[in-house]
Amino acid sequence: MTEAELIIIGNGMACQRLLAELVQQPNRPTKIVVFGGESKPAYNRVLLSSLLSNELPDSAAELASPAWYAKHGIELICDDAAVLIDRERKLLVSRHGRYRRYQQLVLACGALPLTPGYAEDDSKQLLPGICHFRNWQDLATLRLAGRQRQHAVVVGGGFLGLEAAEGLRKLGMQVSLLQRGANLLNRQLDATAATLLQQQLSARGLSIFTNSEIDRLNYKHGQLQSVRLTSGQQLKADIVLLALGIKPNISLAQQAGLTVNHGIVVNANLQSSDSAIYALGECIELNGETFGLVAPVNAQAASLAKTLCGKTAPYCSEHAATQLKISGIALSSCGDIAALCANSNANADSFDASTDYLDAELFEYRRLWWRGPYLVGAVLYGDTGLSQQLSQLINQQQPYYGCRSSLLLGQIKPAPTDSAAKPAAAGQPQQDAA
Repeated sequence: MTEAELIIIGNGMACQRLLAELVQQPNRPTKIVVFGGESKPAYNRVLLSSLLSNELPDSAAELASPAWYAKHGIELICDDAAVLIDRERKLLVSRHGRYRRYQQLVLACGALPLTPGYAEDDSKQLLPGICHFRNWQDLATLRLAGRQRQHAVVVGGGFLGLEAAEGLRKLGMQVSLLQRGANLLNRQLDATAATLLQQQLSARGLSIFTNSEIDRLNYKHGQLQSVRLTSGQQLKADIVLLALGIKPNISLAQQAGLTVNHGIVVNANLQSSDSAIYALGECIELNGETFGLVAPVNAQAASLAKTLCGKTAPYCSEHAATQLKISGIALSSCGDIAALCANSNANADSFDASTDYLDAELFEYRRLWWRGPYLVGAVLYGDTGLSQQLSQLINQQQPYYGCRSSLLLGQIKPAPTDSAAKPAAAGQPQQDAA
């Protein structure tokens, strides 16, 4: 039985970014083995919706070819997920019976899609006509549905649900989208931006139902025919796509006896409760926070690569800007927008002022939230050119004492450093300069 200096479990985007960082390190582990559960090497899951809508060729999603792994001396084992970790013997067992010892182990297990009870049988298998949109097999399923079926119901008004709904519409299907709450993207947008988004998507032909949930699936001869909403309304459905969010995949870590909560609990060095085992990406929990965006996972990979090579490089979480990947619709969000909107009246510490700009005819909207002189949140709709600069202001937490209206309109100025430019009373709402 061979021993590897480093074994990585999971061959998704987090793993591939970690490998890309590791091969840049002069003293990287020489023997690296990767176990992946899918038949394909790592690919860019973010682009799945663009592949579904035929905006990009399948090759655009490739992150690394088998030749790349061979070039860097990395053993890639596809279609053979790890099923057991023996921490005492530092031993890994795969689904197809491979045994490998490790010196260091990294869990990049990703996340699992949330599935409501009505969508699965007693053995937790999806019912006929129900699917997720997380991997290459799901993409193939939806492409086939686009050729053979007419009516789709997408459950979930988050990024994935919206992008999948638009992809199915472009395949020629009649698509109904259900959102449990009152607004689309309710974690990223305020009500005004969400209204603009719903108007634009509806104009394209999507049927959007807010404050709506499925009550029952209706089958005939084993084929899905329709869904009944809690309101009693019936919608035709040949296929139901679930996009209700994700949960960290912690099953292997649990089996191994590692400390878990919502995710695999790690410290700032991305080290688990076992000093030889690390984790990154959607499967982890750090200081009570879990991660589902690309930017923080990439930052984790950069940090962990250095740590695995003997350097000290703790990971520090930041707010990442999120953007919708639907052609012709531009929006960006940064900060805890859901909390800012929910706490606008209930929590005086959440923020003390906001500034906004709206041109409903041009579908342009911007809103900034402030706590004293600090920018704490931003929503941009229509023109997202300020996204990177505003994200930096939010994450760097540098006070801004300039004209807020000018900032809103893209005329960002450096914060004055002289004391005369500072407000008379810290924490008070700042007025825009005339």
